Amino acid sequence: MSGRHFDSTENAELRAKIDQAKQRLPLPELMKRLGLAEHAKKTARCPFHHDEHPSFSVFPSKGGKGRQWKCHVGCGYGDEIAFLVKHFNISRREAIRRYLDMAGFPAHRSPKSHEYPSVSSVSKSRESLSVLVSESPECPESHVYPVSPVSNGQSLDKELEGLAVRNACTSEDDSAGRKRFKLARDVRAVEKRIGRELTTAELMLASDQWYWLSQGFLDSGETREDHFGMFLAELTKVRIPTGEGDTLKKALECVSNLSFSELPVISGYPGAPESWRRIAALHCELSRLCANGKYFLSYRDAAKAYDGLSAQSAYNITLALARLGVIKIFRKGRAGLNTGKAAEFRYLLSQSENGAEEDDAGFET
Repeated sequence: MSGRHFDSTENAELRAKIDQAKQRLPLPELMKRLGLAEHAKKTARCPFHHDEHPSFSVFPSKGGKGRQWKCHVGCGYGDEIAFLVKHFNISRREAIRRYLDMAGFPAHRSPKSHEYPSVSSVSKSRESLSVLVSESPECPESHVYPVSPVSNGQSLDKELEGLAVRNACTSEDDSAGRKRFKLARDVRAVEKRIGRELTTAELMLASDQWYWLSQGFLDSGETREDHFGMFLAELTKVRIPTGEGDTLKKALECVSNLSFSELPVISGYPGAPESWRRIAALHCELSRLCANGKYFLSYRDAAKAYDGLSAQSAYNITLALARLGVIKIFRKGRAGLNTGKAAEFRYLLSQSENGAEEDDAGFET
C-alpha cells in the first residue's frame, strides 16, 4: 500500500470515524431513518425497483463487520455508504459525508468547534475524502458504484441542500430557531411548487445539512435529532411559505383594480356588500396564483381588500363566505387586529362563475 493510503493521519481518522459510525448507525437503523424499515430484513422487496417477488436482503457481513444489503436481481449491494449512494443517486464522497453527519460525526469539523470552517479547511477535508474514496482498496464494504446521470430527485436534493446553506447559522448573532424556521418556510414553498409533501428522507436531508453547517453556533446540548424534531414541528406551524407574501401583494393589487361590476356576486346573496365581494375576489385571485389552488390568508391581510375593514370584520365575512360555499377553510387561523396567523383556504367557485358578462352565473353586467 502506498504512502497515500491509510498511513496518512487524516485518512486513518476518517476510516476510524466510518467504523465508529457503523456501530452507531448500523444499516437497519439507517434504513429506518430513511423510511425503509420494512426492507431491512433477510427477505424483503427491493426498494430500488418494482419488486413483485422478494429479492432484497440485509444480512451480517463476512467477518462480522456490520451488515450488508444486496438486491439479488442486480440493483447493487454493499454497506451503509453504498446504500446512500444508491438511495440518493449521489457520489460515494457525498454519501460518506452524509453518513458521518447522520451518525453524529461531522466530516469537516469537530462538533465542539465554535468556529465556522475556513475555505481552506473545508477544501483540505474534501481532498481527504477524495483520496479515501478513490484510493482505498476495494472490498464488499467499500465498493464504489457508478453514479447515474442527474435525475429530478437528485436536482431536488441539490435544491434542498442549497436552502440549508442559505439558512445556516454563520455567526454567534444568528438565532438557531429563527434560521431553522426560515428553512421550514423555504421547504414548504418547495412542497407547494411540486404539489406534494416531501418524504422523511428528503426532509432529513435538508435538516441534516442545515445542522452540519450550523453546528458550531448551536447549543452543544442539542443533538441532530433534537433539531430534526424541532424542524418537523416548525413545518406544521408555517402558514405562509416563502414567496407567498409577493403573491398576496399581486392579488391585492389585482382586486383593487377591479370595478364593482367585475366583482363576483355571492350565490344566493346577490345584494351582498362590496366588502364581501372584494374579499371573495381576493380569494379567487389567490387561488389562481397558487399552483394547487390552496393558499394561506390571514384575516388582517384579508381586511386589506376593502378600505376601512377591520381584521375582526374580515374574519366574520370569511366565515360567511365559507357558509355560502364560496370558499372552503382547511385550517382556521386567528381573528384580531394584531394577529398575523393565517388560515388555509380553497376557492370553490368555477372559472365560468367568475365573469361579469355571464348573467346566468349570478354576475352583474
